Amino acid sequence: MPLPPVGSRNGGGLRATGRPGGGTPQWLADRLTPGQREAALAALETMLVMRNALTLLLLSLPLTGLADTDCETGYFALQQALARAGIDDAQARTLTGFPHLGVDRWLAFQQRKAVSEPQQQQWIRLATAKAWRDQSVLVQRLTTDGDGFSPQTAQTLLASCLPVLAARTDFSVLPQAEIPDSYATWLRVAGMYPLMAWLATGSIDDYHREMSARFRDPARQPQQQFSPPTGGTVPVTPDVLSANPLRIPLPDTEQWQAMLSHYAPVVAVSDTQPWNVPGRIQLDETRTPVIRTETPVSYTWPSWTHFRSKNLLQINYQFWFSKRPKKGWLDTYAGSLDGIIWRVTLKPNGKVLFYDSIHPCGCYHKIYPVDPTLKAADIEGDKPVFYPGHVMDAHDERLTLLLEPDTHYLVRVTPTSDLLPTSSYQLADANALRALKHKDGTVASLFNARGLVPISKRAERFYLWPMGIPSAGAMRQPGEHAIAFKGRRHFDEATLAETLFE
Repeated sequence: MPLPPVGSRNGGGLRATGRPGGGTPQWLADRLTPGQREAALAALETMLVMRNALTLLLLSLPLTGLADTDCETGYFALQQALARAGIDDAQARTLTGFPHLGVDRWLAFQQRKAVSEPQQQQWIRLATAKAWRDQSVLVQRLTTDGDGFSPQTAQTLLASCLPVLAARTDFSVLPQAEIPDSYATWLRVAGMYPLMAWLATGSIDDYHREMSARFRDPARQPQQQFSPPTGGTVPVTPDVLSANPLRIPLPDTEQWQAMLSHYAPVVAVSDTQPWNVPGRIQLDETRTPVIRTETPVSYTWPSWTHFRSKNLLQINYQFWFSKRPKKGWLDTYAGSLDGIIWRVTLKPNGKVLFYDSIHPCGCYHKIYPVDPTLKAADIEGDKPVFYPGHVMDAHDERLTLLLEPDTHYLVRVTPTSDLLPTSSYQLADANALRALKHKDGTVASLFNARGLVPISKRAERFYLWPMGIPSAGAMRQPGEHAIAFKGRRHFDEATLAETLFE
């Protein structure tokens, strides 16, 4: 039985009224047959492997026989249990007063675009799907019987109740989603930001010249490379995936995996030091994040941008390294963990519009145009660095990212070579970083509640704080990447492409 249309005016939807959430989820287990419980858990397992399948799962899951009040009570009880356990996540934002609706910068933008009833219904389903994804990550961090919930009973509640709560939601009463930016205004006030930004202009200009020179100057020859899985099916073009009211390209699990494999880059490094080899993040005996280079991984996630009246799909590939080593005792950029994020923005026909990259700190934003019609805009504040010359289209041929040793700066984008020693890397959902398993069975996030990786603090934070970025230089969670010191700009802004190009 499919879900009924959302947006109906039957009570205004779920509100955070503060009603008590007493009891345990046993009432929920009692109302579900073993088959329903098994089906719900199987669906959630699939969902955690591939987050883009969430929308389709939400559309297809049947309604249970639960009463609305049961779902409200159970869902609030779960939120209270998570809060009492101190389990929080910067990505798990919800719409004020509607904790079953997840929001981010893209969904906040799309909420303003949802004018017709079908568009509003789709927006509610997408927001519910995001809440489902986020909550499914959070509940993994509950103890076996945490405050009346275990991870398994919490997953069962989500599978049963989020479709019910979505069906009861009235779009007309929803407040506009507002996502706080990743800048601390009080730091800028305390640090006399207008003066400091003016004084920093020379340093920012020097940085641009230095990074541009790295693109032109001779680079060290690569010593080894890491290639993605190959042999997948030809991906469907994004325009085929946009046949929905909001015209957003939404691949299912199989389609997404085909895209990941097709557009994934080869990563080449210029030496064999362990801190220059990408790896998988795990927790050691002390629950400290470490990089296991025996199993190289790229952590991936989808995003979207709005450009020239189109919603464009983006593919994000993130590679992690164990550290950026010190070049001297005054090297304020060195520290534990480092990495690079490579993002591919696709045109509706599947060709690449442009690439861009940052490090996980949000630093070093660089643009690699592919489409010849793109022209850099006159951006206020400090600007990203543009790659000189032509960059090949990953739709037609696989490309290689050459990283500078130790700093992991991206210095070349070239065709692939068969002459280097080659290892393969795996593709993993970036949500895995929000639920890392320890060998004792407990689960923890790489990120703290502010979206930062605590062990990756950099000394540069002691002199960059007046620019308003908390703990500048530290690695950050998706959604928390401030990418400009002068002005305010975020890597996940819905209209960033319109800012970057004329």
